[in-house]
Amino acid sequence: MLGKRFRAIFAVCASATLLAACSSTSPPAPSPSAAGITLRVAGETGGGYPTPYGAIRGPGWLLSSFIFDTLAVPDVTGQPKPWLAKSWQVSPDGKTWTFQLHKATWQDGKPLTSADVVFSFNYDLHGPGAGTRVGQGLSYIKSVTADGPETVVFKLASAEPGFLSSISGFNGVPIIPEHIWSHVTDPAHFQGSQALVGSGPYRLKSFNLSTGSYDFVANNNFYLGKPVVQQLQLVPESNPLLALEQGQLDEASSGNGVVPQSLFQKLLSEKFKLLTAPGQFNEALFFNLASGFPYNQVAFRQAVAYALDRPQMLKLLADGLGVPGSAGGLGPANPYLDTNLPSYAYDPTKAATLLNQAGLKLPKGAAFRVNPNGSPLTIPLLTSSSDDQVAQLVQQYLRAVGLNVAITAVDQPTSDAADAAGHYKMAIVHFGGLSMDPDILTQRFDSNFKGHSFTSVHGFDNAAFNALATQQATTTNPAKRRQLVDQMQVILANALPQLPLYVPEQVSFANTKVFSAWAYTPNCPPCGVWGNEHTLVTGSASPVPSGGPSV
Repeated sequence: MLGKRFRAIFAVCASATLLAACSSTSPPAPSPSAAGITLRVAGETGGGYPTPYGAIRGPGWLLSSFIFDTLAVPDVTGQPKPWLAKSWQVSPDGKTWTFQLHKATWQDGKPLTSADVVFSFNYDLHGPGAGTRVGQGLSYIKSVTADGPETVVFKLASAEPGFLSSISGFNGVPIIPEHIWSHVTDPAHFQGSQALVGSGPYRLKSFNLSTGSYDFVANNNFYLGKPVVQQLQLVPESNPLLALEQGQLDEASSGNGVVPQSLFQKLLSEKFKLLTAPGQFNEALFFNLASGFPYNQVAFRQAVAYALDRPQMLKLLADGLGVPGSAGGLGPANPYLDTNLPSYAYDPTKAATLLNQAGLKLPKGAAFRVNPNGSPLTIPLLTSSSDDQVAQLVQQYLRAVGLNVAITAVDQPTSDAADAAGHYKMAIVHFGGLSMDPDILTQRFDSNFKGHSFTSVHGFDNAAFNALATQQATTTNPAKRRQLVDQMQVILANALPQLPLYVPEQVSFANTKVFSAWAYTPNCPPCGVWGNEHTLVTGSASPVPSGGPSV
């Protein structure tokens, strides 16, 4: 089988560790022989307007990050490495972080200073950005101040092992120019040329949101030097793998679908390199516990889990490349993954027993179960149109145990909005970030967390989980933190407010004659093998060396 012959297993360390001393590393200098590269990759619609506040989901946030820098950016190891900040120091108690900035300019020629960094964080913590995804999960930051034009000091309420990761990379806190954004009170709708002025390695020459076409050109005044990849084009293609084979793209993946065997073999036999990595993205089934019976019943949720043949779903929808999702909510490459959780192996008989225990009886001769009072029971299942095949399989499996499931398929923005607001009973949701710092579980499951995204569950209020989430966030001892995160996963696996269905393996093909630095990045699901800023700028897929020379 395809999966058995070509699956690659990678040992990845993706956690962010608390640094107790000075970190000072810079990417290696660009290779002169690699200069002037143009890369063509598949475009994608639905990413929103490419500002930090207009972008939607991971793919949109990634494109925005090419324009707007964060203080640090993960290299191919997944660990945050210096970017706009050339170095940083952490106090012994972990509560004070001091960042030294590169001497940088905005793409309109104005100087970037520590005042812009202070403005950006205050804008997201206390200003118009506070209601957006950028400002979520940072309430532990007590203050951000400038100590000279190139030094920024953060004071935290407590030591936070995930702090650096939370402000870094595509999902971090972008630095925006104060001279432009200080006048913006509605960041989500701010558009135009001024809205796209950043300090990053690329500028947008043109783009078309409806087709998913983007043309990025290098910012040759970038503080780390001229990017090796001088032009990055996202090209709309209905079949990226075929477009790669025909020479219209330089890299392509199957997304989350199946690679036809004949095309797979043809790509391998030609000039293309196969790259694989453990999945960072999943398809998941959400239960809205706030919607009442039967969704707030553990027996019902566990019955649903046993009714679904998730390995078969993986085989049908991803050619078996990947793994069934962990009920603890973390991905296969996450170093904090607890591998001893309940697996909910396919068992329709056990599912039927649990449904009976929940009071959902199947009348003799009837096709579908009824409520305890005898009234008909219909399970509404919300999905985006892109996840319709997943929803249909869930419907099929649940009907086999007597649950009448009615699917409502909508476009992605409508689905995301409904998921974030809790306007569903059960929903199919796809999202990434499974290899990120385990504090991501807090944002998804802690009922005390301020703010909701489409990945947040509704109605799950577990005091023990909340207490563990709070404790692990300030625990700097890795072994003790792992114990706490393990306990969090155990609670989730037993309560099942959300059931990860499957995690497809990442599979891509790339043209190494055009570019040799293709590489997957742990903690960056939308990066694929092409979207790591370190590799685009330097032309190298080597990890950024510790203690390397400054640019």
